Parts: sequence; C-alpha cells; structure tokens
Amino acid sequence: MKGDSRNSYPFETKRDAVKAHLEGGMTSSEAMRTYDIKSKSAFFRWCATYRNEGEDSLKPRKRGRPPKNQ
Repeated sequence: MKGDSRNSYPFETKRDAVKAHLEGGMTSSEAMRTYDIKSKSAFFRWCATYRNEGEDSLKPRKRGRPPKNQ
C-alpha cells in the first residue's frame, strides 16, 4: 500500500543531496535518484529549510515532551 513506510535519512545524506541540488547544479530529480530519496515533498522541505536556516536545520532534533524537573 502507498504511504505505509517512513524513510529516515541521515544528516549527511540530506546535506549532500540538498547541496548537490542547490549549489552543485544538479536537478532535483537527479539528486533524489543519486541519493536514493523517495519523497519529493521531503526533499523540497529540506531545500527550503536549508535556504532559510542553514545546514544545521537538517540535523535531527529531539522529539516529544521534555522531561519534568523535580
């Protein structure tokens, strides 16, 4: 079924694919094929955050509720 699995990509893959597209002159399709990225929407979201916030925006962040301080 379509949309069943979620792919998780390491920071290095995201960074290299985005840089290849934005700075290296690769088309989005070429970059996605080269780095084996399945989701077009995720790739363009990475490109937008990279343009607006820089390379660190592609690094993983902690998720969920922060622990209580007692």
